[in-house]
Amino acid sequence: MPPAQTSRGHAQDSARWHLSSDADDAEIPAPNAETAGAPGAPSSPGLTGAGAMAAEDERESSLLGQFGRTRASFLRLFRAHVALAMAEKDEILDQVKVLAGIAGVVFVLALLAGNMLYIGGFLFLGEWLFGSMGWGLAHGILFAVAMIVVLVTTMLGASARVAVSSFALALVLTIGIAVLLWSNVVHFGLESVARQLTAPFNTGEALAFVIGALLLGLLMLIVLFRARDSFSGLDGLALALAVLLIVAIVGGILGFVLGSTWTLAPAIGFAITVGLLGWIVIQIARARGLDPVERFARLKPQQSIDAANETRAWLEEQWRNRRPTLGRK
Repeated sequence: MPPAQTSRGHAQDSARWHLSSDADDAEIPAPNAETAGAPGAPSSPGLTGAGAMAAEDERESSLLGQFGRTRASFLRLFRAHVALAMAEKDEILDQVKVLAGIAGVVFVLALLAGNMLYIGGFLFLGEWLFGSMGWGLAHGILFAVAMIVVLVTTMLGASARVAVSSFALALVLTIGIAVLLWSNVVHFGLESVARQLTAPFNTGEALAFVIGALLLGLLMLIVLFRARDSFSGLDGLALALAVLLIVAIVGGILGFVLGSTWTLAPAIGFAITVGLLGWIVIQIARARGLDPVERFARLKPQQSIDAANETRAWLEEQWRNRRPTLGRK
């Protein structure tokens, strides 16, 4: 090839190379926001499918968009926790219902067992120790009444010393009556006196009835005489005579019981009965003079009430002093 042709070929090749380099270096315009979604607008190569979604997320990644997505995620998380808590609540409530039912059955059975132990225990001891369930019934009732009296008087203000001393006196009374009856000293003494009397007082039991009626009737007569102002008129006199007669009959029965012959078991059973009655009477007698109003006054918030009254009085005084000057300004 001639040199001139060779030079021309190199020039053409160099021109073609520059044109292709310029074409390669030419910048392809990116679609803007206005022409991207217009019909007929050229689409970016490769932005299809997942790429298009990524581009959309990138365009919407502003602060408000991120806040909305965060809020939605938080709400979904919160609802999930609420749903879990509600499911657990229902399960816990079911367990609580089961436990409450079991606890109720246990309480009822324990109450029945306690009643059987108390009632059956007294009846069993009455039959076993004293030969009759009647003693157990009397002791159980009187013991419950005595405890009620002690608790009520304590609630009204009686001290624990009163309850302890009343029980001690009742215990001494019980032991004394048990020894007196078991020894039959009263019976043998009355029998020796009754042999010297004529009928119907020639037996120890009859003489004991008369002595018991006279003694208890005399004590009741003294009480009625001291309270004579409460039995004025014919109606009061009739009431006093009826009370005196009833007490005399009760005294005669007690005298007859004391003048009879006793063995050990009935003597102890009767002594316990009298001791429980004595405990009730002694507790009531020693708890006299209680003031329930003073006792329950401590349950009243008196200091707070006094402070509130003082504050109200001060405010009223301030209002009276400043009220005339309110309209002068």
